[in-house]
Amino acid sequence: MPVTGGIKYYSVIGFGKTHFIEDNGEKEDTLNIIMQKYSNKPNETFEYSKSTLDKTTVIKVEVESLTGKKSGY
Repeated sequence: MPVTGGIKYYSVIGFGKTHFIEDNGEKEDTLNIIMQKYSNKPNETFEYSKSTLDKTTVIKVEVESLTGKKSGY
């Protein structure tokens, strides 16, 4: 007897160019955007030590194309 049903999913595939952000000021700005979103504190400015920023890698992705699909919805 065949199995019926399926898996519900969304997927996105993107292509683009990546750039390492070297400037600590730009790293800090980028990290604040991420922290504001996920900490639910949209107006908060977070502090990062120079040593933390020096050890943190931030990669900027310039999206050239995105494709998406869904199944089971």
